Amino acid sequence: MKKFGIYFLAFFSSLLLFVSCSNDDDNDMIEEPTLVNIVETAQETDILSSLVAALVKADENEDSDLIGALSGNGPFTVFAPTNGAFTSLFASLDGFDSLSDFDTPEKREILATILKYHVVVGAAATSSSLSNGQEFTTLQGEKLTVRIDGDVYIQDPTDTDAKVGPADVLASNGIVHVIDKVLVPQEVLDALNPEPTPNIVELAMDTEFLSSLVGALVQADAGLVDLLQTDGPFTVFAPTDTAFAALLDALGDGYNSLADFDTAEEKALLAQILKYHVVAGTAAYSTDLSDGQMVETAQGESVTVSLTGGVFIQDKTDVDAAVAPADIAASNGVVHVIDKVLLPQEALDALMPTPNIVELAMDTEFLSSLVGALVQADAGLVDLLQTDGPFTVFAPTDTAFAALLDALGDGYNSLADFDTTEEKALLAQILKYHVVAGAAAYSTDLSDGQMVETAQGESVTVSLTGGVFIQDKTDVDAAVAPADIAASNGVVHVVDKVLLPQEAIDALLH
Repeated sequence: MKKFGIYFLAFFSSLLLFVSCSNDDDNDMIEEPTLVNIVETAQETDILSSLVAALVKADENEDSDLIGALSGNGPFTVFAPTNGAFTSLFASLDGFDSLSDFDTPEKREILATILKYHVVVGAAATSSSLSNGQEFTTLQGEKLTVRIDGDVYIQDPTDTDAKVGPADVLASNGIVHVIDKVLVPQEVLDALNPEPTPNIVELAMDTEFLSSLVGALVQADAGLVDLLQTDGPFTVFAPTDTAFAALLDALGDGYNSLADFDTAEEKALLAQILKYHVVAGTAAYSTDLSDGQMVETAQGESVTVSLTGGVFIQDKTDVDAAVAPADIAASNGVVHVIDKVLLPQEALDALMPTPNIVELAMDTEFLSSLVGALVQADAGLVDLLQTDGPFTVFAPTDTAFAALLDALGDGYNSLADFDTTEEKALLAQILKYHVVAGAAAYSTDLSDGQMVETAQGESVTVSLTGGVFIQDKTDVDAAVAPADIAASNGVVHVVDKVLLPQEAIDALLH
């Protein structure tokens, strides 16, 4: 009995040892689960079925093999949109209700671009390795940005971030982070929702420094706003706000703002000014312009192109408008921004009429003595020189009159000393000796030695030796400078000496 007990004990011990060894062998035979690649991971995940279907759809293009690429060695980090994310994407896109709507090679290329934007090549980035503001360059080429605010978010160029969850799904060739939104790169945003090119009016309204132009179009109330939104094409020279401010300043009292163009006549004139900035029937870019080219405007008059030192537009004034910037494309033409409001002759005549000879003299500080002499002579010369003419006037400066009074000596301290009837008549004759009636003779019309009969009856002689000079009956010639000052009824040549006919020499200097 005792021996049996010993054998039993030995057997039991052996059995325990066997069982123990068997358990150890079983533990050695248990294998870790085998990881599958990213594509297979998605295929085995119900909430990623739309992603799988999108990969298949994109690969219908011959040159696309996204499934093959994501089945490769990697490593990859993939942000995997859920089925709900794809549903939301389709709801936001016009003309794309499902993946089946990506039915052309071009549309499938767009889908491939979107999918590549979810792939980062060369790294398997776990969520714990991500940092706020971190950027990843995607297989598509654009960047994604990480935002960490309690949860982890991925930012694309849209206003809505994608929330990560679940994260860190391991695959044999990388890592998958599930996200609740399809990420869309700028390339696709531009392709699917291109910003419409504005028409000329919309462009002006969207440009801060063209607000006065918009205001002028509205104030003119001549249908120009509607016209410049039609198909065109148009070329528009668009003055800046500063240009309009300069125009109002030049117009002076009565025109403090564009609202002061408030009568029917003024509105019509403003409309004509604006039409002078519009060329209808063509979208002429700066490369289409040539030096000296004359371009007819919608107002009827032409502007002239100057390409000397830049691009300039010449109107009927003496100051050209500089173009900068040029070539702003609109849906119905092109806009060139200019630094000056262009004025046609029609507007100059209405707003800035050329003064007549008397008005010109009154507006010229150094001709005040001439004006005083005309008044003092009291011979109707002021009224005469405001008639239609034409006249040519040699206009002595204040210094010239002072020299004459000094030469006359005692008794003539000022023009007021021509106070008798005889003296006033003589002063009138001197003044008439400066006037040529019936012609507006510019300096280019004069010839050397030319004798010109004056309204006084005697002639003056032109000398072109070393400049432009006028010879009277004295030994001292009068130099002309400046010449060719246009008036509405003639031309004025400023002279540095009071011209004296023989009649005045005989009366005053003998």
